Order: sequence, then C-alpha cells, then structure tokens
Amino acid sequence: MMLSEMKDVLEALSYLATIIGIPVAIGVFWYEKRKERIAGELETYMRSNDKYIGYLTLCLQHPQLMGFDISPDEEDVKTSGLSVEQLTLFTILISTMETGFLLYRTQGSAIKESQYKGWHEYMSYWASRDAFRKAWRAVSSQFDSEFESAMNEIIGTAQQRLQRTALHAAAEPER
Repeated sequence: MMLSEMKDVLEALSYLATIIGIPVAIGVFWYEKRKERIAGELETYMRSNDKYIGYLTLCLQHPQLMGFDISPDEEDVKTSGLSVEQLTLFTILISTMETGFLLYRTQGSAIKESQYKGWHEYMSYWASRDAFRKAWRAVSSQFDSEFESAMNEIIGTAQQRLQRTALHAAAEPER
C-alpha cells in the first residue's frame, strides 16, 4: 500500500470516527444527565418523605393537637371504625410501602426481582388485614396514582384470596 493510499484510508477512518463518535458521545451525555436527574428527583422525594413520616410521628405522639390531616369527625374515619392514631400509624406504613414501590419499580430486573418481590409480598400481607384495608380506603387518595393503582390491585387480590379461603372453610365438614 502506498503512502497516499494509506493517508486516504486513515482520513476516511477519521471521518467515520467523527460521524459515529459525535452521536455516540451525545447519546452517552444525554443518558448520564437523565440518570443524574432521576437520582436527584429520588433524593428529593426521599428527603420529603422522611420529613412527612417525621411529621406523622409527631402527630402520633401528640394526638390532642389534631395535626394529622384527617379528623375524627370525617366520614371516612367514622366509616373505617379506626381511630385517628391507627390511621396515622397505617399512613406511616403506607408511606413506607409507597417509597419502596417508587424506588424499586424503576430499578433493573435483578434488583426488581429480588427487592420488589419482597415489597410486594409485604404489601400483600398487610392487604389481607381488615384494619389495613379500612385505613387504605380512608387515606389512599394521598398517595402516588401509580402506587394507588398497584395497591388497589394487591388489595383486590388479597380480598379474593380471603373470600376463597372463607368459602373453602365453610365447605369443609366439621370433624
């Protein structure tokens, strides 16, 4: 290969590197900025949620101040049969569940499979408890809409399972 041919090949390769390299560099930059933005949003959410749970804890410690956003005179509270203190406790629990849901739903498949599965089982356990379902009905509108939909689905599944268990138990003859 002659020197001028080699020069032409190298020049063509440099053009190709430029043509491919610039879009790749822009894509990598965009991807990294997006990751940083999401991380910042999650950090902001976590700090805000920590403060919210701290506030709810204060409401629980000082119920006479009626600082919780639900009053014992509200129809949802009366219908639930739960005290404001119970609703406050369940709101803390639900807020913790929402945090797990929001964090793990955006993770890669390995994390999602290991961690989200555990969160889902934990939410399912609580969804099978009557007091939790009553609290959920009273406070669910306060939470993220995607979390609300997911939790409603989990509660629906838990109720179906409880109904099947009750029907099965009723069908069994006494011994």
